[in-house]
Amino acid sequence: MYAHTHTLTDAYTHTHSLTYAHTHTRTHRHSLTYAHPQTHADTHTYSHTHTHTRI
Repeated sequence: MYAHTHTLTDAYTHTHSLTYAHTHTRTHRHSLTYAHPQTHADTHTYSHTHTHTRI
């Protein structure tokens, strides 16, 4: 079982080695745009890739 904690980072690379080689690359972009005091535009793009390689 792999427990993953979500962190808001621009670019996050995680390498985990236990019984197998685990390469984890995540790209997280979060942009907030305020066009008017009463208008809030929120854009959220999330990219996630997993690569598992047996040793």
